[in-house]
Amino acid sequence: MLQIDLIVLARAIHVIAGVAWAGATFMLASVIVPIALRHGAEGAGRWMGLAARRAGMSSMIAALLTVLSGIYLFAVLHAQDASAGGFVLKTGAAAALLSIAVGIAIARPAGMQLGRLQQALADAAPPPADTLQRIAVLRRRQLIGVRAAAGLLGLAVIAMAVFRYASALA
Repeated sequence: MLQIDLIVLARAIHVIAGVAWAGATFMLASVIVPIALRHGAEGAGRWMGLAARRAGMSSMIAALLTVLSGIYLFAVLHAQDASAGGFVLKTGAAAALLSIAVGIAIARPAGMQLGRLQQALADAAPPPADTLQRIAVLRRRQLIGVRAAAGLLGLAVIAMAVFRYASALA
């Protein structure tokens, strides 16, 4: 395969996977997690947990493809780029990587613990007050984590969209 063919393939993977990653993350942050938090006690928690796990896994696969193709594209096309556009591109890449870190370090563990607690409580009598308090803390942590990850990813998307024009503004 010629280098231009690899660049086109990597670009296609980068864009398609990036759209899937951003879409899943924004859906988690704006719809799935808030509904699960608001209506979990009414029985929506189990279904929303399943949806969140599915969207979360899809998001992580898409994130991996986006990052790997982005590293290749950066190495081939922008490795020596010291322009304003290069700075914007690097900032966007850093925001994307931070988004992954926040998702892995904050949102995912909180969601996993919350899911385990809710499953354990599904068969039990009314939960003790300390368990309810722990659930509330985990819900807040998950919401903060997923919204922070979505915000960072939004910054990355904007940076990737405008980096070509940064030199004109500088």
